[in-house]
Amino acid sequence: MSTAPTSRGPLDGYLVVDLSRALAGPHAGMMLADLGARVIKVETPGTGDDTRSWGPPFVGPDDDQQATYFLSCNRNKESISLDLKSDDGVAVLRDLVRRADVLVENFRPGVLDRLGFSPEQLHELNPRLVILSISGFGHDGPEATRSGYDQIVQGEAGLMSLTGSGPEDPQRVGVPIADLLSGMYGAFGLLAALLERERTGKGQVVRTSLLAAVVGVHAFQGTRHTVAGEVPQAQGNHHPPSPPTGYSPAAAGRFRSAWAAKSCGRPLPRRSGSTHHAPSSPETRSGSATGRR
Repeated sequence: MSTAPTSRGPLDGYLVVDLSRALAGPHAGMMLADLGARVIKVETPGTGDDTRSWGPPFVGPDDDQQATYFLSCNRNKESISLDLKSDDGVAVLRDLVRRADVLVENFRPGVLDRLGFSPEQLHELNPRLVILSISGFGHDGPEATRSGYDQIVQGEAGLMSLTGSGPEDPQRVGVPIADLLSGMYGAFGLLAALLERERTGKGQVVRTSLLAAVVGVHAFQGTRHTVAGEVPQAQGNHHPPSPPTGYSPAAAGRFRSAWAAKSCGRPLPRRSGSTHHAPSSPETRSGSATGRR
């Protein structure tokens, strides 16, 4: 009795050409690879992706050490090196594009055009190609050609003004959240474009930016300003819509509480350092003590 071969994921059989570097584009490509796509990463001859040297920490043999930063966003990919300013490199990339389902790039707007791979030229090679293009500050407008750096975008998009112990202590998020979010938004858009291609038979260009990705997750802080007319500020671990959410010192460490509504919780113990907790269920549990073993 024969058995059907096991699928490697919903994108098994799709080919992705990943021209991106650093984090935003590579994160999007890695998400596609995790879903089963074959992702071929194109790197610069000699040096490879910049993040190969973004350490410490480094791992691997002394003569071929890799930064763990690079490993965090290039899982499940194959890699080749191409000089896109050489005839041979251009020829190889053209051949890959003809066979690919997806191309991912995060050059500054206009760079890929100058290399001879504008969206129009790419679609001449392959009308079914879906192109993901990630920029720092959008693909048009007066700031389109600016390079995008995560910490700069976190500040300009307003996220740092919402993060920190208070209004006078703006802080960046502990991971490059602008890069990661733009990669996630990009992968989401790519999947929608691939689905639409099943109906139309045609590829398209999907665009996002680091700035748009961060603004897109302002959530209730965004409507607090646009609808209520208030200017949000950093408030540490407190969450005004759901008091007494927070993180406070306690006798046995620190106490973290999170409330979604007044009706969700049961009374907390009188002594926050006590080892005896009020009974709770997954639906009604309102807090947990941290710092214990």
